This record gives sequence, C-alpha cells and structure tokens, in this order.
Amino acid sequence: MLNIFRFPKVLLLGFFVFQFTSSFAQDKSYRQQLKDFRTDYIQHHEVVIGDSIKYLRFYPIRKSFEVKATFTPLVQPEDYKIPTSSGRAKAALKIGYLSFKLKGKTLKLGVYQLKSLMKTEKYHDYVFTPFTDQNSGIATYGGGRYLDFTLDEIQKPYFKIDFNKAYNPSCIYASGFSCPIPPEENDLPIKIKAGEKIYALYAKNHQD
Repeated sequence: MLNIFRFPKVLLLGFFVFQFTSSFAQDKSYRQQLKDFRTDYIQHHEVVIGDSIKYLRFYPIRKSFEVKATFTPLVQPEDYKIPTSSGRAKAALKIGYLSFKLKGKTLKLGVYQLKSLMKTEKYHDYVFTPFTDQNSGIATYGGGRYLDFTLDEIQKPYFKIDFNKAYNPSCIYASGFSCPIPPEENDLPIKIKAGEKIYALYAKNHQD
C-alpha cells in the first residue's frame, strides 16, 4: 500500500497536479470527440437540413452517461417482428443483451439487427438498441430513441454505452417513415438526460 506521508510535500503536490491534469486532459479529449460526433451528426442528417437544423436540440455532454457494458449473446438469435410507427412490422433478429450499471441500478437492453440492413454492404454488421426511459414524452421523444453499434464493438471487453450519442428516429422529423418502436423490455426505469432532445418543431406542433 502506498504510504503518501513518507513522500516530500513537493513530490506529493506534483503527483496530485499530474493526476488532475491527466484527468482534465482526458475529459477535454472526450468532450471534443463528442462535439465532433454531434457536429457530424448534424451536418450529415438525412432528414433535417437547411434552416431546420436550428431546431435540433441536445443535452449538455455528460461523461457520467458513458458506462461500461457487457454483451451477452443469445445461444440462438431469435426472429423478431419489431413493431413500427407505420404499423408495419420489420423483420429483425434479437441477438442478445447489453448489461450495465447507471445511477446505481443494474440495467439491460435488448440488441437487435434489422434483416434489411444485413443484406447491405455498408450496414451488414450494424446492430441497434431502441429504448425509452422516464424522460420519454417529456424532454425527449415519446417514441423512444436509438443507439447504434457494430457487432465488433459490442463484443469487446472494454465496450461502453454512451447515451450522449442517443438519437431520434426519423419519424419525429417528417411523415412517411416507418420507425422501429422500442419493446417494453427496453423501457429503462430511470431518466436518461443525455443525447438528443425532442425536436423543437415537433414539440411546437404537438403542444396541447
């Protein structure tokens, strides 16, 4: 065990300054990465373009919403008809669960793979978890939000879920989309105050 009382005060001060500086640098780097991610998301948005971009809203970046997660695959992926906003179910595979701790609670989210994307070259290894939480329908979209991953990512031992990257489905921005609806098991019993908020134009048009 390290006995700090045996070290000269100058060395101790240097040690703690180094620790603080290192943590600050890591936090700054993390925040910059998230800012870059958010900028890229806005600039390459497939639905919201032009002046409408100003109606996209996000929570402040909070590193506390980046948490270590463990992926537990199902022994055999299950065929799943995921319901959508249009009423037409989409063919998917339920491949397993992501388990993690957040706000003192042990939680899990089902992970799905859309069969239509599995046939494409670009997204064949993409998986996603649609979720709702206790903030859905208040500050975030009532129809839930999504998190995207790749198969390689979720199987790494140091994998982390970052709710700062949670985004809205396309149907909140315009009609004509068929957006997967989060299953009941993916309704988190906490408030996720991270990621994308409800689209300002949607909120304005759906006021009581």
